[in-house]
Amino acid sequence: MLFKATAQKTIMFALLLLYALLFIQAIQYKVLAFLLLFAILCSFLSLFLRYEFQIDKDALTYRTYILWFKVYAKTVKPMDIKRIVFKRLSWKAKLAVVQVENGWNMRIALFNPPNVFRELERFAHEYDVDIQKTSDYKILEKMS
Repeated sequence: MLFKATAQKTIMFALLLLYALLFIQAIQYKVLAFLLLFAILCSFLSLFLRYEFQIDKDALTYRTYILWFKVYAKTVKPMDIKRIVFKRLSWKAKLAVVQVENGWNMRIALFNPPNVFRELERFAHEYDVDIQKTSDYKILEKMS
C-alpha cells in the first residue's frame, strides 16, 4: 500500500519571507548575503518536497521527491530492521521510527491515509519484527 505526505508549507512560507527580509538587510555584507541567498533557495525548494512510503509484501520503501525528481530512496527488508518504535509526535500526531541495521532510520509521520501505523504494525507482526510503543503513543491509540 502506498502512503503520501508533503512538507509543511505554511511554516516554510513564513521562513521564506523572513529570509527575504534578512537578505535585504544584509546586502552590504557579501558573505552573509550569499548564505542568506542559499537559505532562501533551500527554503524555496523545500516547498516542493513530497514523500512516499510504501509497504509491500516483503519490503518497506521510503522515497523523497523534489517536484518530480527522486532525491532519495531506501528499501528495507524485514531482516534488516532492528525494531519499530511508535511515538507521539505532537498533540494528536503519531510517529513511527523504523530502526535499521545500517543506514538512516525511516521516520514515518503525517502520511495519508492515516492507517499507515496499523499497516506498519501488521507488517511487523507478520515478519516478527520487534515493536516498541511509548506510553504517549498508547494514549493516542486509545483516542483514535
